[in-house]
Amino acid sequence: MSRRDFSWFRMDGRHNLMVINSVLLFEGELDFAVLRATIAERLPNYPRFTQVVGRGRWGRPIWHADAHFDIDQHLLLDESLADLSPEAFQTFLANEAPRALPVDRPLWHMRVIRRAGGGFAIVFRLHHCITDGLGLVHVLKHLTDDTMDAGQAPALEWHPKHAKVAMASRLLCSRLQRLLFWSRISAQLARLTLLIPDRRSSLKNPLGGEKALVQLPPMNLNLVRSIAKRMNATINDVWVAAVAGALRAYLLEQGEPAAHRALRAAVTFNLRNKGDAFLLGNHFGLVAVKLPSNEEDVVTRLEQTRLRMNAIKASHQPHATMFFLTLTGFLPRWMQAFLLKVFTAKGSVVLTNVEGPPEPRYLAGARLQDALCWVPQAGTMGVGFALMSYAGQIQISMFADRQQVREPQRLMDLVGEAFAQMDVQTRSSTVAATSAAANGEAAELSTHGLGLKLESGPKVDA
Repeated sequence: MSRRDFSWFRMDGRHNLMVINSVLLFEGELDFAVLRATIAERLPNYPRFTQVVGRGRWGRPIWHADAHFDIDQHLLLDESLADLSPEAFQTFLANEAPRALPVDRPLWHMRVIRRAGGGFAIVFRLHHCITDGLGLVHVLKHLTDDTMDAGQAPALEWHPKHAKVAMASRLLCSRLQRLLFWSRISAQLARLTLLIPDRRSSLKNPLGGEKALVQLPPMNLNLVRSIAKRMNATINDVWVAAVAGALRAYLLEQGEPAAHRALRAAVTFNLRNKGDAFLLGNHFGLVAVKLPSNEEDVVTRLEQTRLRMNAIKASHQPHATMFFLTLTGFLPRWMQAFLLKVFTAKGSVVLTNVEGPPEPRYLAGARLQDALCWVPQAGTMGVGFALMSYAGQIQISMFADRQQVREPQRLMDLVGEAFAQMDVQTRSSTVAATSAAANGEAAELSTHGLGLKLESGPKVDA
């Protein structure tokens, strides 16, 4: 077991569990026997799903096979939850989120629930020490098929035992390059250490035990792409700017002074090659982003986000935080917990962006309609936003501690409104820029024409 994954394993707190909560919504008839057989055949192809965490020689953390592994302990058809209303289902998720997974068995669980109006849902919970977002997407692709009538046996395309590790170019090929790399890593860690804690707001309240898991209706991915294209930005830039705008609006409604100041977020930054996602584990860093939540103008807010994200991409901050997580895996647990509190106090929220399958997927003859994911938080942080794309749409969700966000659905709705405002304002900004450019060209042509006319006219003596 890598020290970085071991760090995630030990990161569970009293009010913060390092468990990824996800929901897969399917349309079609549920054949639980086929579903169970498919999952029992495919999921164990990843050893982590049949292993538990133990200790090896000299106390080194290791993964070892669970001699008593039983798929029925991890996959349950819960008929008592059939036909829940959306509100009741949301309450069920909020009650499940604070429940720890048993450590004496593999750290994952699936609960199958029949949906009101047809179809079914799979509530999939797994500990973050198993994998990150990109690894989870690989698991999803291997579990599912690209056609409705696929059999129980998985295709080789996403089979982890037939995958190959992508060979990345070796950047650190000389001592001088290694020295330069690690000096930059050290500088970034020092910079993060010296950052003052984030602005005081309700988002920094002490954590409680009550959680809220909320989401928005699916949004068209092309809408977000259009916003990004107009501003020469990325989807992630638009996403971060939308959350910044929503936080500003929410804190203004709450009458908090922090609404007029820039808050700081911890944004996940993938450092893994997509080709080795089948290896699972965690291979990402967290970057401290100063959100333009103090900026009133929507377009300016997006532009500032774009510039700040570009600056971070050119830095070594993601590698530095990944190294920090690896380092804490070597330290005593109490020291790891202390350092996490110090570092997480520097931000107010967590943001993550997961790129899911671009095409529809099927499981046991049922079409995957939506995929939602709620990310955990560590240390003193209790609010996390996630964007997951799937089959041409995006699903936005929020995991919030109710001591820090008393009106979670209102904050979630404001995120949706922020996207709508960006769509309108960037359209207006683009039209205005195009009009100004056209007027400029017309004026230039008019000036040139006037000059030609004067030059070609009769010369008049003074």
